[in-house]
Amino acid sequence: MEFLLLGGMVLIMSLMRKIPAMADAEKALTGLQIPIGIVVFVVGISTLVGTYPFALTGGERAFAGIMGLIAGVMLLVNLLKLAAKTPESSEKISKVLTPFQVPVGIVTIIATLIAMF
Repeated sequence: MEFLLLGGMVLIMSLMRKIPAMADAEKALTGLQIPIGIVVFVVGISTLVGTYPFALTGGERAFAGIMGLIAGVMLLVNLLKLAAKTPESSEKISKVLTPFQVPVGIVTIIATLIAMF
């Protein structure tokens, strides 16, 4: 569950871009978004299937698992940005997905907190 929480927190980092220290932290986390996305995606799958080592009920498990999958995919999209051939296509991908990162991050954090407590 902690990785789902971490994935949500990484997704909402763009809210704090205007704070100088947080802008530096976001730049430092950019390289870690892909590995965190992989782990969040795998934890989302295992939570959804029911193999995660916590005793969750159906609704809590499903909500946390689905949000883990969505947050993992959102973080893995950075892999597409790296694979883009031109900077314009990378900017296009970023423009399309940026408005969705913060809401997905907030809902992922809420889903994780519900599943944890």
